[in-house]
Amino acid sequence: MKNALILFLSVVSFGFLNSQTQNDKGLYINDNATPGLFNGELFNGVISKTQNGIKSEFTVKEGVIEGEATYFYASGKLMEKGMFTKGQKDNKWVRFNENGTTSAIAFYNVGKKTGTWLVFDETGKKRFEMNYNNGEKTGVWTNWDENGAVAGTKDYSHAN
Repeated sequence: MKNALILFLSVVSFGFLNSQTQNDKGLYINDNATPGLFNGELFNGVISKTQNGIKSEFTVKEGVIEGEATYFYASGKLMEKGMFTKGQKDNKWVRFNENGTTSAIAFYNVGKKTGTWLVFDETGKKRFEMNYNNGEKTGVWTNWDENGAVAGTKDYSHAN
């Protein structure tokens, strides 16, 4: 029983003493209150932090954000979610307003904008449609007014 209590207190103490910071290369490292204990090693695990009222939760592998990431408003409501690959936004990202309505859908290919991006107003009506290929604007971009009528277009097909 005594050994179990010591082990429990050690684990709990380590959790309170262990924190993560980013080094000069932007990698997450262990930064402990106990000198020498894992200090400077690349972090592996889940980080949950709040900055400027926005809470973020993401997984870090070998110091780099990897996998699903979620961001929350100060109210606790979901603001944005998506995936990271090698520390870069990847695949589908969705942003919500505080009412829970989708406000934007975006796609990335390891940090580069790709595919069709959509922006919605506060009621969920589509207002903008934009296209990207390997980070470059492409195709016809369209925006709609509050009544759903096309308000304008711009063709980026021959911009490159």
